[in-house]
Amino acid sequence: MVLKVRNSDYWRIRFEQLEESLLNQGDNCYQKIKYQYQVALSNIEKDLAYWYHRFAVNNETTLSDVNRLLNSREIEELKWTVQEYIKYGQENAVNQMWMKALENASAKVNITRLEAIKLQVQHHIEILYDKEIKSVGNVMKSIYENGYYHTAFEIAKGVGVATNLAKLDNNRISKVINKPWATDGLNFSKRIWGKHRTQLINELHTHLTQSIIRGEDPQKTINAIAKKFDVSKNQAGNLIMTESAFFASASQKDCYNDLDVEKYEIVAALDLKTSKTCRYLDGKVFEMKDYEVGVTAPPFHNYCRTVTAPYFDDELANEKRIARSSDGQVYYVDANIKYNEWYKKYVEA
Repeated sequence: MVLKVRNSDYWRIRFEQLEESLLNQGDNCYQKIKYQYQVALSNIEKDLAYWYHRFAVNNETTLSDVNRLLNSREIEELKWTVQEYIKYGQENAVNQMWMKALENASAKVNITRLEAIKLQVQHHIEILYDKEIKSVGNVMKSIYENGYYHTAFEIAKGVGVATNLAKLDNNRISKVINKPWATDGLNFSKRIWGKHRTQLINELHTHLTQSIIRGEDPQKTINAIAKKFDVSKNQAGNLIMTESAFFASASQKDCYNDLDVEKYEIVAALDLKTSKTCRYLDGKVFEMKDYEVGVTAPPFHNYCRTVTAPYFDDELANEKRIARSSDGQVYYVDANIKYNEWYKKYVEA
């Protein structure tokens, strides 16, 4: 049976479409995260407004005022709030370090007014980042898994031959997802939790203290906090879309290796948003042994939309190509096969 490998344009179109669908998963995740930022900011604004209402005189406070200890009634009220935080944390598997901090706060008998509002502000941030890290983790796993299988599917259709694939197990996916790839040596989890979260908490705590010392109007304080939230929200978008691009690319690379694809072509999204780097690299062909993120493979920069596509030399385009599975069998694939049919037959079988 004579099998014809599709030409370069076929692969470019197919893998551009695949990349768009994978990056859409990342964008959908970011839209949900943006909503969570708004929820957290709204809750912080409510707590600050209530705090100023209780402790400020003519909307002004002094450092000595806010460093006063809560009275017994105020302590009791705060403990009820903290208990609600703990209950929420237990029901939603919130980070254990924060849960321990809440338990310690609940046991304290001496808490200042400033410590109380900082605790409430931090709780909303902890919940925000807990949701973010879980959402991003789930989406990155989905992007990698879908990217891997759809890459194999497109190659099977394009070449006309399929190989039985071992189903991706959770251990393999977790290793890929948790391995640092960027120059800072951090994976997305540590970047979100250890870097972005810590930065926002410290900035809000510092600004809150400074605004009190300066005797600022509470609305000015709230506006400043909103601006810091916008910066953090943009950081989240940058991280989510860049990580999405990386795991989409990684899924294709790993599939190429498993299917013995020897070369790949750089395919840039050619529009007015395309970077000079991606425009220059568009159409260039590299061998798999030279694959290096940021140099010969995407992502080449933040928000990168460039993708790779399998490349077959022209002299092979009209030759017979046969792929064999691990059991030595050859499986010819109808070019019109649907993804679910292919998945059941060559992955789940």
